[in-house]
Amino acid sequence: MIRAASLLLAASMLGGCISLLPEPPPPPRTYVLEARNVDALAGEPIDAVIGVANPGGERTILGADLIWRTGDTIAYVDQSQWSSRAADALQQILVETLVNQGRFRAATRSGEARADYEIRWEVLDFEVREEDMQAHFRADVRVVAPGRRIVASRTIETTAPVSARSSSVAADALARAAREGSARIGEFAADAALEAQRAASAESN
Repeated sequence: MIRAASLLLAASMLGGCISLLPEPPPPPRTYVLEARNVDALAGEPIDAVIGVANPGGERTILGADLIWRTGDTIAYVDQSQWSSRAADALQQILVETLVNQGRFRAATRSGEARADYEIRWEVLDFEVREEDMQAHFRADVRVVAPGRRIVASRTIETTAPVSARSSSVAADALARAAREGSARIGEFAADAALEAQRAASAESN
């Protein structure tokens, strides 16, 4: 009887113990980086397929984390992340933008199908900057023809205001800057490919 009482007392004491393990942190907020609505692009249609390479750049800005920059210091936005790596999402945004702009016959990820032209690009900035409270997107873009011949190159840069120190506001601004950047890349690529086609036609005549 005494043994049973002792076991019962020990169990009740154990149940009332304070856990020494820290509480697990809340799951990170996950934001989607996607093209959404893209307007058709005015201009002469181009009978060509264009491929989009996966962007190059620093792993820090092309990973799953949202980046907040203060001067020369880079930090991750706490408890926040993209639903996929930024590199993969930015590539998909650009492909969808080119498709919906409608200038090219088709657009695809590089390697999925034979392409007449290819966009090769390096993302230099994809971050929120404390100094001006804006999301910055900047990329060096090259339009490449078969034989690795560079048709044209340009640096594309866009910004979007960040109205509050909030992860959702930062994510929205970064997404808007990326979409505008993709739209400008699409327009640049279409004009460059059209000019290349006209030059090739003139040479053959």
